[in-house]
Amino acid sequence: MIVFLYLTACINEPFSPLVGKWQLKTVEKNGEATTVDTVWYNFQSQSIFQMQVYEQHNNRYLSFIGMRTQEDKVLSIEILDGGIVYHSDWNSANRSFTIEKSNRKQLLLRSEEGCLYSFIKF
Repeated sequence: MIVFLYLTACINEPFSPLVGKWQLKTVEKNGEATTVDTVWYNFQSQSIFQMQVYEQHNNRYLSFIGMRTQEDKVLSIEILDGGIVYHSDWNSANRSFTIEKSNRKQLLLRSEEGCLYSFIKF
């Protein structure tokens, strides 16, 4: 019975092409691209977000959990742990992006500051 309820809940949830794990490959700022391979954005269901950061100098993974909302092409994320500002390029726990491209293999997000984040499906 529990399995049936779980499957029913999943089926009723609207499809979102963002759902899944995305590896950040490049960040472009002012026409200059920087390669990144230590950050992952995880979009789970329609509202849950997780950011994972691998710190090479400490050989550890950090995880930040938050909530997301989306209206048309605007994606808003709120991290519930403010520590993210010390471990990423985020300057606050709240961030908004414009979805420039989203398909099964590639995701392009543009931040309010004008940076272009390029992800591949992981």
